[in-house]
Amino acid sequence: MKSKMLVMFFAFLLASSLALAVSFSYYDMDLRQALYDISKTFDSSVILSDDVGGWIDMSFEADNIEEALKTVLLSTNYTFSKWDGIYLIGSVNSPDTNRVILFKSKVVLLKDTYPKTVYDLLGTLSKYVVYSPDSMFMVIDANDEIRQKIMNMISKIDVPNSNRFFSYEIHEMTTDEYQRFRRFEQYNKSGILSLSNVTFDIFKEIIKINGESDTFGTVALPTIGEMEINTTDPALTINLKSFENTVNISVRTAGNAVASVMSSEKNHTVISLKEGNKRFLVLTSFAKTPEESEIFPSNEKKPVTRLTIVGRSNTTIGQYGGTITYGSTDLSIIAEVNFGADATPTIALGLKANLIDNMYGTIELKLENGQPLVYAKVIDTTFVEFFKLRASVSEEIGFESFKPLQLSVGIGLKLWNIDMFGGLIGEWNALQPYIEASLSYEWLYSLLLWKQTGGYTFEFGATTTW
Repeated sequence: MKSKMLVMFFAFLLASSLALAVSFSYYDMDLRQALYDISKTFDSSVILSDDVGGWIDMSFEADNIEEALKTVLLSTNYTFSKWDGIYLIGSVNSPDTNRVILFKSKVVLLKDTYPKTVYDLLGTLSKYVVYSPDSMFMVIDANDEIRQKIMNMISKIDVPNSNRFFSYEIHEMTTDEYQRFRRFEQYNKSGILSLSNVTFDIFKEIIKINGESDTFGTVALPTIGEMEINTTDPALTINLKSFENTVNISVRTAGNAVASVMSSEKNHTVISLKEGNKRFLVLTSFAKTPEESEIFPSNEKKPVTRLTIVGRSNTTIGQYGGTITYGSTDLSIIAEVNFGADATPTIALGLKANLIDNMYGTIELKLENGQPLVYAKVIDTTFVEFFKLRASVSEEIGFESFKPLQLSVGIGLKLWNIDMFGGLIGEWNALQPYIEASLSYEWLYSLLLWKQTGGYTFEFGATTTW
């Protein structure tokens, strides 16, 4: 008898609990009307901001008004907050005073992560956040529940980076390139070259190799841990062991392996090794950010100012000149001046831009002996094994005349600090042989040019950069 009464009692409780759930069905219903209907059903009061609007089409069950409001407002930009027994409903952009109560701004100062990164990772919650790209502050404009959710996410995102970044370049070299590197390696008396602060022209030329088999990559490496990088070439793998201030690297092929250690002070290393008929040059580096881990961080893309002073003379005239450039290898502003007792005085202002790879274009507005001219030039340099192929085309256009098109085609060779070229130069319909030799050392350079017609031209210059 008692057990029967207990079963009936629990059945009554279950039925009572099921009875508390209220079913709602809205088909193409005005949102404001639906919200008022929900408040009436649960005998509660709501105040809607002026901008609340739209249409809903859904069916659901809810045990209380807050569950019903969450369900209806989930797919909208609106939220609610309970204030003095009344439910206020609105959005961040609501024009009335409801917004002040609904959304209480919270300013967050980030420590280890940039605001843009946090903003992107917040996903749909980012609509409640604003930030300035020039500071580490973020402002959260949301109700208590959403604000706390955002704060919890930020606490997990804004933490010190436990990784460092490891970059590698693998170049498959020809026999000639490999022998050239070996000579360079022997000259520096080092089996493995550390290139933390070293920039050798000959080495830079070697790493300009960009064949089909070259591999480039950057990976996130744990500060303390191990990693193996399988490259696109199955003959070669890179093994890493990372410690607090060092990274031990082992580059392996089927037949041999070369190991090296990089530290925070010397974080660039170059390794050469062979596998059968293949010869590899492997450049590696590590740093705290991907940008710092570039094999050869280049200042060329940063805006810099250069001043070049030149003295030039040939069999008939002598002149002096100066050039100021400001910008990067991508785009520079050029200002030139040339003068001399027997030369035509010239002033020019223009732009120099990198067009494709090693092809550069220049356009200038000149004032030559008081006459305005437009000058344009395109010059391209291509590396083939040890040789350089160089070609240029230039034109000067005056308001009353065109000067003949000037062409230059030559093949050259670089030997340490000496460049030598030979080929054809001159007007397009009257090309003549030329030989050019230039010597550069730090900030000084000199050039000797011989043309079949015109004889010798000697040039001496100095460049300073700041």
